[in-house]
Amino acid sequence: MKNIIDLRVAARLGAWPVLLLVGICLVLGWQLTTVRYQPPADGTLSRNNATLVVADPAACPSSIDDNLATADIALPLADVLGSCVQHSLEKISQGKTVNLPHEWRDEFAVIPELKIGQVVYRVKVALSTAPSGLWGLVLPATGGDPAVFVNGKLIGWGGSFQAPVARNTNRPLMFAIPQGLLNQGDNYFDIYVVSQPANAGFLDRLVIGRAEVLEASYQQYHFFRSTLPQTIALVVFVLSCAIGLLWLYRRQDIEYGFCALGGLFWSLYTLDQFVVHIVGSYRFWDWLSLVSLGGLSLVAVFFVHRFLHQRHSRTERTVVWVFAVVAVVLAVVPEAWFYNLLRLVAYPLMCMSLLYVLLFSALEAWKIRSADLYVLVAAGSVVALLAIYDWMVILNLGSLAYGRFLHFGAPFVLLAFGWILLQRFVRSLQAMESFNAQLIELNQELEERVEEKTRKIAQSYETIRILGQEQVLLHERSRIMRDMHDGIGVYLTSMLRQLESGTVDREQLSNAAHNALNDLRLMIDSLGSASTDLPAMLGMFRTRIGVALDACGVELEWDVDELPPLTDFGPERALNLLRILQEAFTNALKHSGATCIRLSAKSETKPEGIGLINIEVCDNGKGFNLGGSGGNGLKNMQYRAQKIKAEFAIKPSAVGTCLEIGLPINGV
Repeated sequence: MKNIIDLRVAARLGAWPVLLLVGICLVLGWQLTTVRYQPPADGTLSRNNATLVVADPAACPSSIDDNLATADIALPLADVLGSCVQHSLEKISQGKTVNLPHEWRDEFAVIPELKIGQVVYRVKVALSTAPSGLWGLVLPATGGDPAVFVNGKLIGWGGSFQAPVARNTNRPLMFAIPQGLLNQGDNYFDIYVVSQPANAGFLDRLVIGRAEVLEASYQQYHFFRSTLPQTIALVVFVLSCAIGLLWLYRRQDIEYGFCALGGLFWSLYTLDQFVVHIVGSYRFWDWLSLVSLGGLSLVAVFFVHRFLHQRHSRTERTVVWVFAVVAVVLAVVPEAWFYNLLRLVAYPLMCMSLLYVLLFSALEAWKIRSADLYVLVAAGSVVALLAIYDWMVILNLGSLAYGRFLHFGAPFVLLAFGWILLQRFVRSLQAMESFNAQLIELNQELEERVEEKTRKIAQSYETIRILGQEQVLLHERSRIMRDMHDGIGVYLTSMLRQLESGTVDREQLSNAAHNALNDLRLMIDSLGSASTDLPAMLGMFRTRIGVALDACGVELEWDVDELPPLTDFGPERALNLLRILQEAFTNALKHSGATCIRLSAKSETKPEGIGLINIEVCDNGKGFNLGGSGGNGLKNMQYRAQKIKAEFAIKPSAVGTCLEIGLPINGV
């Protein structure tokens, strides 16, 4: 199939089912953006009030070596973090009361020191009784790497504090609070948070409670925010590789190639949702994430054009140039400009690209009324919705604490594309079944035609055979009539003239009658079944000539071997051969005065490789003058030998005369 799908033969739907499908997809997409961490109602405490203190730069290094977490040294990581928090809290009186979730970018104008990217949140929790058993603390989201202290004791941290610090933006964290650490009355939770860049820093609310009560809700939210994006990225990557391999086998279907490339970009972009320890600097990682998203929007434009069998070269060149210029500019601009360009230029351009793909597909779907395009439009509407939501978060119109959701559009696109491929397979299968049915019908029709033609050809061959038989019969009748006229007719005419003249010579009349009878016998022998069997024919000739030999007192020596069959040896050639033999014996009886005649027939092969049957008639008579002019009998024998394509010769012999006839075995 030349194209990925023939849209014009796809199923058609009306307007209302399409609007309903798009509406359902948009509702599902919007519901994704409303997912929040929901702790159990009983047995847990949520705290939304905190005091914000900017970390003391002198006591809090911007990068802490990872070896401090494991090495047996004088100043371990816990002491470094504890010293940082303790010195920072000395200025607690100068801190600011904030509501959680709290985003740093909202405070830059009021608290410029936040731009260093290190703060301490103090949350006071009053307990009426001292808790028993193991308790836990859940941080649904943090804009960086947190270290948690409970009543001045470090209970855990989120990852590496060595630059670039760990990023836990999309990874909920749960810390176990050792038994006995919480007291009756006021308890202080100090959360030291480091974020790079600082404008991505925030802290969601704190939830504390018994560990076994918090575990289930924490695992559910962790699956949604971290495990599910990992699964999406892996599935998209695997399917992209599979589609890429399919494209390698079907290079003419360029849509497969763009689909595979877009899936790889999407997988790369989704890494930002679950990778904690990034590669390179945070600036490079954000640039790589942006380029992946830009590549996805770029490929989407090319894909939808090829999918709809259209070419918009100017639009495609413009998109490529804009993508390249934006990627290069963001790679070289100072960091102070980078995030503003990302927020005000790069991300809006990518959203515009995705909206163009959506609107272009919707317009073509309305023209073609194709169910496949409607499904693609429905999935694209979810992607556009989630992209716009993420842009609103970047513009500070949405909360960083609840994360971004564009990566959740991948399952919708995969389902849509899977449905389209399934429909393509079903239509191809139906087309193949229809083609097979037509092929069977054509085969039956062809068989009927072949059968009819075969019957007509058989009739033609039968007609030709009958005509051939009639022609052979006519030829044979003509030959028999000619032979009778030349043979028996001559003798009968001679006898009739004698009778009509009134002077009858009884001896001549008897000889003519005998000659006519012998000629008739020769004709009968040549027409019999033995005419094609030379040994049998010679045997009948021996029977016929034996009466005359006995009457003349001449002995017959018979020397006939087993002879091979002759090709194309029929009645006419048989008659001519018999007449040659008859003439040879008649001459020997009349003129040679022989007392013995020998007839031999043997097969031999000449040096040239030609096979012959050599027949010799030899007598012991007075011989034959080879130098003289032969009579009519000799000329007749030579003429008949030429007619049957035989070699004819009279050879001298020590006693008598020897006549030799050479019959070619293959009829040549």
